[in-house]
Amino acid sequence: MSNRTRTLWLPGLVSLTGYLASMFILQRAVPPFQKSLNHAAFPLRYQLLWLAALPLFGAASAHLSRRAGGSRSIGLTAALFPSIVMVPLWMGLATRMNHPSPRQWFGLFCGVMNWIVLPGMALLLGALPVWRAKVAEDLKKIFYSRTMNTRTTTFWLPALASLTAAMVCLAISTLAGMQLRFVARGLATLVVYIPWLLMLPLCGAAGAYLSRRAGGKRRACLCAGLFPVIALTILVGFLTLIGEFVYSKPQWLHFSMALLFGAILPGAALLLGAMPFARASRLPQPRPAP
Repeated sequence: MSNRTRTLWLPGLVSLTGYLASMFILQRAVPPFQKSLNHAAFPLRYQLLWLAALPLFGAASAHLSRRAGGSRSIGLTAALFPSIVMVPLWMGLATRMNHPSPRQWFGLFCGVMNWIVLPGMALLLGALPVWRAKVAEDLKKIFYSRTMNTRTTTFWLPALASLTAAMVCLAISTLAGMQLRFVARGLATLVVYIPWLLMLPLCGAAGAYLSRRAGGKRRACLCAGLFPVIALTILVGFLTLIGEFVYSKPQWLHFSMALLFGAILPGAALLLGAMPFARASRLPQPRPAP
């Protein structure tokens, strides 16, 4: 048996088996009249019970990997194996949306949170103590380590922060806009879009600030702050090319409206928040941890 099988695949299989078995057991216990959360496996109470059980499987997987001689990164990967398996599944669902709408995007966000992010955090919560990891110190060492290249610290991490903040703001505004009183009056789109647009300068400012703090140049700061609209434009363009996103007739009118409300206005809002940090003098770089 190869070293990778003993340190990664078998512990990962243990984590995945516990993930699915606990889900199956709880699904048998759920009363038929109770509704599940939005794109989740269970109602709220059972979802919390399932998440509470996952740290046990994460700890078991990490323990098996460590006992077989695996490194910390391999052990944590084995513990997170169920969430990793779910990523391509939800990516496939994202590319097969026939008529993307705020409700569908919010459902996709809820599904990713309930099937990937929250279970991954629960599994990681069980795996970290096995490796005696000090979370705060590890994150600090990783962020300030010289082994991490400049592009990652000045662009990718700030861009990810900006994108995450924009998606969270969109989820909040969508949750508010989908209430019946707004839907009945035809105000759902305005309630979703306008508050999100007003919150985007904060998202752009967060990305630009983190990039500038890490020593990024003006171009890197602006790209990090504008990353949400860059990512959205690339995604919509890809879906249009493969025929999953089709504009209604007259196509030129709807394309112009999509360009205005999906790229130009959000881009301007993000730029409004990013510009002050792009113009500011370079902030002192943090000292690397000893």
